[in-house]
This record gives sequence, C-alpha cells and structure tokens, in this order.
Amino acid sequence: MKYTTFNIGLNNNPFNYEALAEFITNALGTTNERVEVQLHNGLYIGNDEPTAVVRVIHKSEYQDALWAEMMAERLAITFTQECISYRHNDDGAIAEQLVYHPEFKGDRYTFDGAYFIDFADEVN
Repeated sequence: MKYTTFNIGLNNNPFNYEALAEFITNALGTTNERVEVQLHNGLYIGNDEPTAVVRVIHKSEYQDALWAEMMAERLAITFTQECISYRHNDDGAIAEQLVYHPEFKGDRYTFDGAYFIDFADEVN
C-alpha cells in the first residue's frame, strides 16, 4: 500500500480541527483513494500541541515522495504553519521530512521520528 501521513499542528492555525479535516478531505479526496484524519496530542518545541494526523492513501503511481514534499509545503502555506512533517510509505520504502513554509526565517531542524505521530488504525 502506498500512503503519505502528514502531521499538521493546530496552534496558530486559522482552521480548527473540524474545518481542517473537511478542507483536507475535500482538497485531496478526489485525487486519492482515501483521506483519513485524526486528532492527536503532539509536541512542538517542548509544548503540547493538538495535531491533525492526515493519512492519504494513494491510487496514482505519480503520488511519490516528491508529491508529499510539495504537498507539505502547500499545506504549510494554507495552514500558516512554520513547518509540516510527513512520512511517505511506498510499499515499505520510507521517505520522511520536515518541510518548512517558504517564507520561514527561523532556526530549522531535521526530521525526528520520535516526534512524528503515525495514523492509528484503531483508536480507543
């Protein structure tokens, strides 16, 4: 299965969780097999941050790691985030990155999987 998971922080985001989930589903749902969104608690610079975990199940061979990187940048712009992390799984081949808003001028960090929130197939 080929899919991409994005972590999108909700602090300083013009969308609340419900609006973000609806926007993402409408924007990505027509060109992908399935779009799923969950709300989780994450960490950002040592502080708790509600985080939308978005999993996009792909149906096109062209939706690759480059697609995921470009989409993360577009999402950072749309949701006014400093950066958005993604993990792209192409049948076991993993690409992961922290993608910054193109106008961000602060300190930049590299992707750290310890802070990445995977989509939970089962939620209690």
